[in-house]
Formats: sequence, structure tokens, C-alpha cells
Amino acid sequence: MPENKSPNAGRSISFLAPHVSKLNAWAIGVDLGSESLRGAWVHSSGQLHDPIKWETRVEDGKEKVLGRMLQLVEELMKNPPEGVDPEKDCLGAGFGVPGILHLKKGIVVQSPHFPDWKRFAVHEKLRKKLNIPVFVDNDANVAAIGEKIFGACKSYDHFISVVLGRGISGAIFVNGDIYQGSLGMAGEVGHITVDPQGLPEATGNRGSVELYASGYGLQRMIKELTDANPDIQADSPEDLFELYKRGNKYEHFDKIEKIFNEMGDALGVMLANVVNTLDPQAICFAGSLTGAWKAFSRKMIQITMERSFVARHNKLRILCTSLSKNSNFLEAGVVGSASMVFIDQLRRSQEELKASSKTSSSPKLKVVSS
Repeated sequence: MPENKSPNAGRSISFLAPHVSKLNAWAIGVDLGSESLRGAWVHSSGQLHDPIKWETRVEDGKEKVLGRMLQLVEELMKNPPEGVDPEKDCLGAGFGVPGILHLKKGIVVQSPHFPDWKRFAVHEKLRKKLNIPVFVDNDANVAAIGEKIFGACKSYDHFISVVLGRGISGAIFVNGDIYQGSLGMAGEVGHITVDPQGLPEATGNRGSVELYASGYGLQRMIKELTDANPDIQADSPEDLFELYKRGNKYEHFDKIEKIFNEMGDALGVMLANVVNTLDPQAICFAGSLTGAWKAFSRKMIQITMERSFVARHNKLRILCTSLSKNSNFLEAGVVGSASMVFIDQLRRSQEELKASSKTSSSPKLKVVSS
């Protein structure tokens, strides 16, 4: 089985990032979330062409979700940018998927929000169906690559990417490259414990930050809030933020603010642990819940600074993605997924150039006649 190519094989991403725009090329980026599936043609300048957003429908099972991923690519191939021949001009397709991946094998080991994706060979299945090069990585890793090449982290070689969606995932950038760990599973910050006696989660852990600061964690708190206060009309984190924006004039503002403060508190504890351990230059947040950034970020930053002496001394930057222009289409994952293709193209070009240089400089055998 062909290995899934790691974005870390060869020259560092930081070294290659400034050269991506010079490719003047197109690739397809696909970002799979538990609620939505997003994809687009992505130019090496970072430009998106006619992005698509569909429902994921996790409940339909892994094979049907995989089928929707393939259908989305087919739809994009049918509608390329003007002047682009999809058969000749598409360098490949990159996919960001949630969960713990065995990166070399391209297997999803476990994904809490995709319960039947256990040891699911997603790379191999996609590769067999598509006639273009295929790359697969964790959704937070690809978001980090997108931020490094095109977004808020261009000037940082040491940073953490955190994706806030239905769950929480993370990626670690060290010395200009994604740190993968021994099996490609590093960066799962969503499962850091912030309350040792807290609620249980599907992985066997208790009190993880996901239970208090993710989409499904907020959904639980919203249900508790509306059960106790039937006059509060909120069914989703988006609804909750809309109520928060009403400010003190809203009679239940203190209750809404308390939920977002609890979210910020949990994230702050998690970040303090990560920052004290890894000493990054920056933390960059992406994902659907960044739409409520103003509601939780102040508390989160306060707790991080209170609990992390490293953050206070290294002038840590805590940033929100610069790639998502609106909350309806989250660009970081799509751009980052396509960026895996661009990075691979640059590395292959460098390898070919190196091989050519070695061949041309090899000493020629001199034949001496007797």
C-alpha cells in the first residue's frame, strides 16, 4: 500500500512557504468536519474559486461520508476556474480529516465524532478512486499549514494551531515544521484535562477541555441553561453568541456571559499547560467557534497569562485566524489541505533539481587506449 506522504518529508514548510505563490498552480482542498464538508479549488496565491459547503451527515456511516467527499471533488473537477484544464492543471487534492491519524499509513485510528472511523484507511480509499495525487492529514495540521503559508502565522516558526469546532483539535509547529510525534498523533490538545474530577468523555478521559469549550460542550451547557430558563431561545452556540451581543440590556446576559467565561477559563488552563511545555511564539485559533471570539477570548487570555509564566516572559501572541472571511465558510482548513499539494510539488522539484545537479557534476570515465 503506498504511504501517505507527510508534509514534513524534506525541506521545512517554513523554508518552502515563500515559494508557494511562485508556483502559479491550482490544487483542490477539502476539509471534513463533523457537521460540514467544505472544498474548493485553491490557487498557490491562496485564492479560492467557488467554494462548496455540504452537510457531512456522520450518521450515514463512513462509506457514505467518504462517498460525499469523492462527490465533492468530482463536482469541483466539473467546474474548474476559467482557463484551467482539470485533467492537466490540477496538481492533486489534499484532505483534512478530524481525529487521530497514523500519518504514514493514512489511517484514522480514532475520531470521537466519527464513531465508526476506527482504523479507517481513508487515504487508500481516496487514492483508489481519484486519478490525481492524494494527501491526507489531521484537520488541525492542515489549518496550521494554511496559517503558516497564507495566514496569521507567516512570521512564526514555533506556534500552536487550535481548531474550535464540534470538538477541539490542535497542531504543533516547531522549527518551521509540523511536529507529528512517533506515529503522527501529536497535538491532540482537546483531550488535555482541565478538571480531573470532571465529566467523562468517549476516549476514557475525564474533564477534558473539549467538554467545556467545544461545540458539543457548549451544546450541553445550552441545554442546561434553557431547561432552567425556558424563556431563553437558544439552540446552538451561534444562537448563544447572538444573545451575548445584546449586552447588559438583555435580562439573561449574566447567564450567557457565565457560559462563555467558563469556556474561556477552560481554554486558558489548557493553553497555560501547552505554553509552559512548548514555549511557542504564538497560538492561532481557527474553526467555527471563532465566530464567538469576542465572547470568550478575553477570559481565555487572562487565565493563560495568570497561569503561564512562560507566556508572560516570551510575549506570547494569541491570534484568531486571518483566513476565514466569514463564519459560513472556514478557509483555513481548505487552504491548508491544498497547501500540502503545493509543498509536495516544491519538494519534488527540489529533489529533481538536486538529482540533475549530481548527474551533471559526476566525473566522466576517461577511456585510455593501449
